[in-house]
Amino acid sequence: MDLKQLNYLCALAQERHFGRAAEICHITQPTLSMRLKQLETELGVLLIRRGKQFEGFTPEGERVLAQARVLLSHYHNLKLEVEAMKGSLTGTVRLGLVPLSCMDLSPILARLHQRYPNLAFEINDMTADDILQGLEDNSLDIGGGFFEAEELAKLISLALPEQGVAVAFGPSWQTRIPEVPTAADLAELPLCLPKAGMYFRRYLDTMFAQQGITLQPVLSSNSVYRLMRAVHSGLGCALIPTGSVLFTELSGVETRPLALPAMARIGALVMRNDAQASVLAKGFFEVAKECWQLAESDDKNDEAVL
Repeated sequence: MDLKQLNYLCALAQERHFGRAAEICHITQPTLSMRLKQLETELGVLLIRRGKQFEGFTPEGERVLAQARVLLSHYHNLKLEVEAMKGSLTGTVRLGLVPLSCMDLSPILARLHQRYPNLAFEINDMTADDILQGLEDNSLDIGGGFFEAEELAKLISLALPEQGVAVAFGPSWQTRIPEVPTAADLAELPLCLPKAGMYFRRYLDTMFAQQGITLQPVLSSNSVYRLMRAVHSGLGCALIPTGSVLFTELSGVETRPLALPAMARIGALVMRNDAQASVLAKGFFEVAKECWQLAESDDKNDEAVL
């Protein structure tokens, strides 16, 4: 058994396809298949269910895969630790973000890259559950989104300011939306909302239902981009977490706070809270805290001026 075989196994789990797994490992498909069969022979168990194509892992394969991810994570972290000893961080910081959390991590990424020019970043749009799973199996370094308090207790987290909800709208809706609208004010307006089943949509459905209002959006989407385009075109108004720089950067689009109770979940950046947390994750959090402190200091200075 060697690390390459374990890497091939993890690549197959990621791609769910022999050809694509071989491609990202920069080897031929026959070579990948042969090395994985050698691993099965050495371990004496069948790891992969094969038909005309990849059909998944056996129960034994799932257990070996879990351990392979741990071993590769330790190996990866060891290399990063050595680079850190030399005063440098290299590699790719893998982030998973809930799209509708609308987090602007650009200042953190810019500060990190300025400090460590050899760093790169990969950002994936994911659900909160997928983010937690990604942290668990070491396919992510950092997560960002809305999380339950009990989940945050198991992780290192950096809570965001209480966000609340805002309504985003174009010029044609200005006269129909009060300065501080309520749920009742929006009941008859065409709304552009996240798809049913997404956490933020479930929260909105619950809050409006408590006031006897059933949301019937003119557009539902799991794409923030699609919601932004719909608002910009005048199709309707969107309900979004407060503080979204995405919608406010659209020409002619305004936002106003909506009077709703706070969400049960907490907006936060998260990373693992154990020895398997990557050096990259730790470096990211160090800079994130610096940026948070600078932002808080700027806010206090603005308040002092006012």
